[in-house]
Amino acid sequence: MTTLAPERATYADVLRVREFRAMFAADVLSVFGDQVARIAVAVLVYTRTGSAFAASATYALSFLTWFVGGPVLSAAADRYPRRTVMVVCDVGRLLLVLAMCAPGVPLWAFFLALVGVGLLTPPFEAARSGLVADIVTGELYVAANGLTQTLAQAGQVGGFLAGGLLVAGLGSRGALLADAASFGVSAVLVLAAVAHRPAPQSAPASFLSDTRAGVSLVFGSPELRRLLGYAAVTMAALIAPEGLAVPLAAESGHGAVVAGVLMAAGPAGFVVGAALLMRVDTARRAALLPRLAVLACAPLLLTPLVGPPALLAGLWLLAGAGGALQVIANAAFVAAVPPELRGRAYGVASTTLMTVQGGTLLLVGAAAQGLGARWPVAITAGVVLLMLPVLRGTKEVAAQESG
Repeated sequence: MTTLAPERATYADVLRVREFRAMFAADVLSVFGDQVARIAVAVLVYTRTGSAFAASATYALSFLTWFVGGPVLSAAADRYPRRTVMVVCDVGRLLLVLAMCAPGVPLWAFFLALVGVGLLTPPFEAARSGLVADIVTGELYVAANGLTQTLAQAGQVGGFLAGGLLVAGLGSRGALLADAASFGVSAVLVLAAVAHRPAPQSAPASFLSDTRAGVSLVFGSPELRRLLGYAAVTMAALIAPEGLAVPLAAESGHGAVVAGVLMAAGPAGFVVGAALLMRVDTARRAALLPRLAVLACAPLLLTPLVGPPALLAGLWLLAGAGGALQVIANAAFVAAVPPELRGRAYGVASTTLMTVQGGTLLLVGAAAQGLGARWPVAITAGVVLLMLPVLRGTKEVAAQESG
């Protein structure tokens, strides 16, 4: 049953909902395992090739698969029972990651397996997002969304740190086995604690029609475009340091542990920022979007000027706090989308975000070949800052059209 929301909800309130607790735990485990795998594969590729571009491209691959899988495969979350979609995707990813752990697997096979894992992620995330909105509503959903994103970032922090330690101590195979286990536990949790619900769309059209409907909905709405724009450009700024953390640590004479700390800094900042943001009155949160976007970029401008990794991690942590604007943008986005279209809308929005992040990773990785790993981080942040006035202007357009 859908749980109705009080006028103001806290994290404790939403954690009392049994189904959400199970989905929350499953999602955090999956995120944790993913980050362990990302740093393991990035370190493996950089060790074999010595190329910052190759390491960044490996990281980018997990985002760019959304370009194909996002708009099309996310429609499965509206066509089939969402719990079933989540479990099937978890089992598929478990098998693919286990295949990556087999002895003697060549580098190209890692890339193919990453593509497969990436293609199964959009329908899983679309189903999860739609199911959470089915379970809780109103302020409970805002709290659920904030908690999910916060702990997902915390899972990234722990995953990156654990990934660095696992790679240093056990090698990439051990880290990948941890990722495989996380998918298995996630599937069990969802099956055991989340109730079956019928597919939201009783008479589905073709996948192509579903895709067109999602694209038209998201990009045909000025308000949805504005929310997605803030999320996309902020993610572009924050993904650049994550993608270049491994070569940057190597340039400074450090290894996988320092790389893991640097990769974890931004997500750690998000956790702090989101916790503070939930204390702000609901009516004031939307007005913070532009300021948080500036906060996500400004500290990154200093990256080329700061030498010690500890100070650099502090700057990146501060920028990550600005990234907490995702909590505001995501909740407002979902609230503006009809329930039967949430899977498709989520898929289109997530595809946009993932494509932006993947494209940014490729660009900064290529730039790092000639400029080093620090300057591309600052340049990306500067470009995003120049784009923010355009997004502020779209708010006036949205208000005029809604009026």
